[in-house]
Amino acid sequence: MSNEIRISIIDDDDQSRAALTGLMQAMGFDVASFPSAADFLATPNFCHASCLIVDVHMPQMTGVELHSFLTGSGYDLPTILITAYPDDSARVQALRQGVVCYLAKPIYDEDLLGCVQSALQRSKPVNI
Repeated sequence: MSNEIRISIIDDDDQSRAALTGLMQAMGFDVASFPSAADFLATPNFCHASCLIVDVHMPQMTGVELHSFLTGSGYDLPTILITAYPDDSARVQALRQGVVCYLAKPIYDEDLLGCVQSALQRSKPVNI
């Protein structure tokens, strides 16, 4: 397994996905982007992502469903959820389920970068 930080972006909106990918690449991260949760899960090394940035509202499998599936399958991938349709009760529930951040679009770069830093801190291995 590589020590390289990889951010995986999963968003069915092409423009949003491209903008997020460009921002993360400009910050020096290795980025893999996917138009759906199924496409992300179909990659052989999906579990090596350092952090996920996932749209909440997507067809077939939502961002919340993807997070629940991953955690239920034993994959603790720090997840940031983004949405154009913010809902306070959904945000509270997602945070209770272990999501790092729940951000409403439009997303401010500083907010997203702060969330990514928090997610990367969470994904660091613990030395015993």
